[in-house]
Amino acid sequence: MRILVTGATGSLGQELCPMLEQEGWLFWATNSKIFDITNTKMVNEIINKVSLDFIIHLAAYTNIDLAETHKEEAFRVNHIGTKNLAKIAKKLDVPILYVSTDNVFDGTKDSPYKTSDNANPLNVYGLSKLKGEEEILKTCKKYYIIRTGWLYGKGSKNYVDTMLTFSMLRREISVVDDQIGCPTWTKDLCEQIINIMKENKPYGTYHLCSSGQAGWADFTKKIFEIKKRNVSVNAIDKSDFPRPAKRPHYCVLNNDNLMPDWEESLEKYLIGK
Repeated sequence: MRILVTGATGSLGQELCPMLEQEGWLFWATNSKIFDITNTKMVNEIINKVSLDFIIHLAAYTNIDLAETHKEEAFRVNHIGTKNLAKIAKKLDVPILYVSTDNVFDGTKDSPYKTSDNANPLNVYGLSKLKGEEEILKTCKKYYIIRTGWLYGKGSKNYVDTMLTFSMLRREISVVDDQIGCPTWTKDLCEQIINIMKENKPYGTYHLCSSGQAGWADFTKKIFEIKKRNVSVNAIDKSDFPRPAKRPHYCVLNNDNLMPDWEESLEKYLIGK
């Protein structure tokens, strides 16, 4: 299998690419420096020179707060960049897998979001990712839209590692506890992506995140509990720490029990730390 991977140097890409290699698949690992997905001319020129069987689209503008003031850049990457990739997938008649976000929902539900629930993003980031989804749906017949959230894993700065660093410097930490979500290990997510590809799963939209749910305070306390760090965690209201972007209060996704419980996965991740 010959695969194009965008955003390969991001945390998800760094987890996924070694798995693709283990499968014996040929893949082209790209980032924005060598393959600017927002440059339509460059995309077409490069794609016309290669032969592909699959596109894995991980590249994204992911800074939720910064997107509020850099709206044009967020839409250029998440919307226009995805539109360009969708057109190429259609032209080559190959499947495209696009990683989206739980932020396409407004968080007003009190039960896990299903793939059939209406999207209604509260922030620029979520809207830009939703526009990417719409381009995939409009353009491609062979597609996988993967919604996920609260990712942590190897390869880049993430919430879990940041909290571990803080725990070496402080005995007390305050956490904005205004959201409930699904902390998700990138390794678990990438294993599901590999399964989708190997098993030729039906095309469509999937929710892939850890099972269960947690608030940021619960998540943080569990990190310290597993690592036996004596740190007190204080849950504070978002008004005490205002942020530019609104977040959905409840962003739990219904994953049809496809992935392990978040506490189980977090413990596995932290074993080697």
